[in-house]
Amino acid sequence: MRVVRVVHETPNAVSLYLEPLDGQPLTHVAGQFLSFDVRIEGTKLRRAYSLANLPGEPPFVTVKRVAGGRVSNALQDLREGARLDVLGPAGSFTLEPRAERARTYVLIAGGSGITPIFSILQTVLKREPRSRVVLVYGNRNAAETIFRERLERLRSDRLVVRHVLDDDEGPLTPETTARVLDELEGALRTKLPSDAAFYLCGPTPMMDAVRGVLRARGVSELHEEKFVSPESRAEVAATLPQDCRVTLEGRTRDVAVKANQTLLDAGLAVGLPMPFSCAMGGCAACKVRLVEGEVVADEPNCLTDAEKQEGWVLACCSRPRTACHIEVPS
Repeated sequence: MRVVRVVHETPNAVSLYLEPLDGQPLTHVAGQFLSFDVRIEGTKLRRAYSLANLPGEPPFVTVKRVAGGRVSNALQDLREGARLDVLGPAGSFTLEPRAERARTYVLIAGGSGITPIFSILQTVLKREPRSRVVLVYGNRNAAETIFRERLERLRSDRLVVRHVLDDDEGPLTPETTARVLDELEGALRTKLPSDAAFYLCGPTPMMDAVRGVLRARGVSELHEEKFVSPESRAEVAATLPQDCRVTLEGRTRDVAVKANQTLLDAGLAVGLPMPFSCAMGGCAACKVRLVEGEVVADEPNCLTDAEKQEGWVLACCSRPRTACHIEVPS
C-alpha cells in the first residue's frame, strides 16, 4: 500500500491514509485491523494497527508513539508516497450494521484503543439510524486525546461522549469506571439497557479494571480487542531446526522447521492452509493444540492460563524446542 496522506492527530499520534497499489478498493468490517511488515536495521518486524475509518471511506490507521517502540517510532516519520507491506484486513472485534436494528452501544476506549472504536462508532451513526452510542474515552490529558475534534463534531442526541482524563480525575480504575457509568445513567435519565452491546479496547490495566466493573453489573455482551506490545516480551532462546508433524483437516504432514522459525511460518512455507490473522500473538486466530513435544513461545501473548494448561499454543509466535506434533482445529 502507498501512504497518500499524513495527518498529525496529537504530538505523539499520526494517521496514515493508505491506497492499495493494485488500485482495488480495500474492503473491511468496522473494527478490523491491518498487520504491517516493516524492516528496521535489516530485521522484519510485524505490528497490527486498527483501521479507524468508516468502511467505504478512504482507509487510514492511526499510530501512537510507544516508548521504546521500534515500529511505532519509525512510522511517525513516514511521508506521502511511502510504501508499506500489509496483511489483512483481519480481526473479530467487529460490528456489521443492520439498518433496522435499534439498540445502545457502550464503547469504552483508552489511548490509541480509540482506533477500532472510532470505526465502530461511525458505522453505528451512519448505518444504524435507530441506534445510539455512548463513548467513554480515557486519556492522560486533552492534548493526547486522539480524534478529539472529530468526536466533538459528531456529538448529537445519538452520541454521548464522556472524556476521562488522568490529569483531571485519574485513570479508568474500577472506582472511576463505576462512577462514570452512574453519572452517564443519570444524564441519560435511564439505566443502560440490559441488551446494550459493550466494546472495550485500550491498555491492559484499563481493560482489566473496566471488565471487572462490567461483569459485576451483569453485562452479558462484551467485545474486547487485545493487542500485546512485542516490546514488552521477554527474549526467548534461539531454537534449532526441528521436525514437526501437523494434523490439519484430517490429514497429517511432516514439516521441517528451520532454526528460529515459527510453526506458522514453517507451515505456510510448504503450502499448508494454516489459519492466522494478526500473526503477532495478539488475536489467537492461529491457536493450535500441542499434542507432543515442546515449544518456546513469545511471552506475553493473548492466550489465557487455562488455554495454556489445555495444551494450546499460538503458531505465529511459537518455535519448536524438540520434535513436535500439533493439531490445527477445524
